[in-house]
Amino acid sequence: MFREILFKNPLFACFKESDINWMFSIGKCIEYSTNEIIIQEGQGIIDTVAILLEGALSICVSPTGNVKDLQQIDRVSLGEIVEALSFVDNRPPSSTVIALEPSQVLTLPKQLLLKKLEQDTEFAAHFYQTLSVLMSQQLRRLTDFLVKNKVVPGEALRKVLFVFAILNDGDIDWIISQGIKTKVNPGKVLIEAGKPVEALYILLDGKLGIFVTTPHNETAEKEIAQSIKGEILGEMSFVEATTASATVKAAESSVLLALPQQKLAGKLKQDPGFTARFYRAIAVVLVDRIRDRLFRRGFGTLAYQLDQLLAEDIEVEDELNLDTLDNTALAGARFDWMIKRFNRKS
Repeated sequence: MFREILFKNPLFACFKESDINWMFSIGKCIEYSTNEIIIQEGQGIIDTVAILLEGALSICVSPTGNVKDLQQIDRVSLGEIVEALSFVDNRPPSSTVIALEPSQVLTLPKQLLLKKLEQDTEFAAHFYQTLSVLMSQQLRRLTDFLVKNKVVPGEALRKVLFVFAILNDGDIDWIISQGIKTKVNPGKVLIEAGKPVEALYILLDGKLGIFVTTPHNETAEKEIAQSIKGEILGEMSFVEATTASATVKAAESSVLLALPQQKLAGKLKQDPGFTARFYRAIAVVLVDRIRDRLFRRGFGTLAYQLDQLLAEDIEVEDELNLDTLDNTALAGARFDWMIKRFNRKS
């Protein structure tokens, strides 16, 4: 019966029957009672990946970390991955998940899943695509929640250089070959809320403002973020195949690489390896934004504090993760290389 939930769920439509059967073969179904805490904010690194099969779960946050101060910001739907953020970035959870009614959850051992993702490119492509859609939907709902509660001041989005650490040189070369150089003047609307987005954009130079309409006045816009050099835009509309949820305007003269959605979609259909890397990168970007917005609003503090403590506990000789440093340096070099190649092309 529970297998049918995933078979019929749109999020798992791209998976083969054997993939879903594999998940159930390694997984364990666990039942939770009403009001039982499934995941606790700041509890530590989670070693399983959970999927809701039956019931209803509430995602809650608290500025103090106290269970008595919890506030619901979202709910988990049937077939959704529970606390996907921690799986993507391997950090402690920033929220608490509670069963609203008797619920069944399929838990997958994280290490077995990671091994599968490394060995099965097609499965990885489908899994990371599903994660990207989930993270995009969650970020939209979180933004709506924060706007309604009037707690979304403008902020600068951090550079997403880790995207260029996940993509390889061949991926970037393809993006350069298919990208179109786009120059916009201050005030120019690049993406308009409620309308289709024609391309995936990479900001090469300049600054953009991201605006949403306020709940009580649809003609009034509020800036919720600023996009700076190295940022990707239009990815949420692409992964969800929907219209834009926010308006993006040039805050100053800016230069972008525009990758037409049609060309990107064609590449994703033909190249499973690229698909897996692309959607994994997008999932990382979206998770980073979700955690950042929660933390800036005073939520997820326990997870952040635990993250810091874990870092401090590392022995001196291991204090700096060489793989992380190498990837960061490589990402910066790739981004600069992309800009130079793209400028020579145009």
